[in-house]
Amino acid sequence: MLNFKPFKGIHPKEEDGKDFPMYSPDIYTDEQIRIKLRGKTPSYIDIIKPMFFKGESPLENRLKKIRKRYEDYVKENLLEHDPASFYVYEQKKLTGEFFRGIVGLISVDDFKDHTIKFSSTGKKEKIVDFTQFLDITYLQTDPVLLCYESNSKIEILMDIEIKSKPFIQFDDELGITHKLWRIDNRLKLAQFKDTVSNLPSLYLADGYYRMEGAIRHSDKIKEKGKFKDFLLDQNHQILSLLVSGQNLKIVEFNRLLKSLNGISKNELFTRLEEHFTINRKGNAPYFPSHKHHISMYIEGEFYGLYIKHEYRGMPIGLGNIDVYLFNKFILDKIFNLSDCEENRNLIAYIKGTNTIEGINTIKQMVDTGGFKIGFGFYPPSFSDLQRVLDLDEQLPDKIIYVEPKFPLGMIMLNMK
Repeated sequence: MLNFKPFKGIHPKEEDGKDFPMYSPDIYTDEQIRIKLRGKTPSYIDIIKPMFFKGESPLENRLKKIRKRYEDYVKENLLEHDPASFYVYEQKKLTGEFFRGIVGLISVDDFKDHTIKFSSTGKKEKIVDFTQFLDITYLQTDPVLLCYESNSKIEILMDIEIKSKPFIQFDDELGITHKLWRIDNRLKLAQFKDTVSNLPSLYLADGYYRMEGAIRHSDKIKEKGKFKDFLLDQNHQILSLLVSGQNLKIVEFNRLLKSLNGISKNELFTRLEEHFTINRKGNAPYFPSHKHHISMYIEGEFYGLYIKHEYRGMPIGLGNIDVYLFNKFILDKIFNLSDCEENRNLIAYIKGTNTIEGINTIKQMVDTGGFKIGFGFYPPSFSDLQRVLDLDEQLPDKIIYVEPKFPLGMIMLNMK
């Protein structure tokens, strides 16, 4: 049974709700970050400001300043503290795309014993840095994204909550509307807790390095206090957003290679024919129409690579993931490259769009001369990813980008 718990959320005051949160700094340009850092209103980026001055002091000292800035915000009454609560979160984009889920705490033990299914991905440096962030700041501000098989009981419980007025609502700089409902009624808390706790499985869709960092932080705390009762200690919980897998947006990651690694174009096509049927598409950009179709662009022309039927779905689970088959039959077998850290200088990973726009980006990057060849993929389904994780297999690195993305600082957990 899953250990799903409410928590005493911390969030900006209503008047600062719009300007306080932000997305991961990675999505902003340097100029956008500089503008945000000059802001005068209370904000999450103001709390973590020391992170952006890397040349001034070691990471440990900058993290101590972040903890101090957070405590100053508390003393100055700039943040609100809730009673123990779950939260229903809703996000709506200008395109009409709509996401919703539940925010709560999941025990690190559920991750360690693989009640939560996940694949080990992510850079080790990010895990180390985030562990240190938690060790010093004791703040969780960005929930990991967990998915579950569609559940009518959870949907009904959320339907009931969103009929009332959200206690946080704002439109961000991207035009995305965010709403948050607080659930602190004891009966409702029990209903949400029991329903989620009885889910057969949860799947980690985003946030591997945050999950791993939280586990390492928990282990350190336990080592320091071997004889302490950890049942109520929030250092052993992971802030999580739970979303139905059917409500998840899955976007493909495409590949670009800087060279053919010593083989000719003719030799490439000869080798491809062993595992693929090749369909010439001409100069019109080709987005794969469904699973087991791959788009290839080289020397001004597009080709459809159709994985031959005898190789589809093999092995069970991973054989339904096109990037796995690409790695096996093209990256490794033809180019003698493994899809791993050592070859990042030869391979580029470009987030797609689930549309022809992502293919146009591949074309542009090859045509400008930076890359020799590009490959576009059809995004895998949640059920295909679920099948791999249920078999305890490891998914290839960089296969998907998922939404929703939760704004940092919108709801926070103080573990002290």
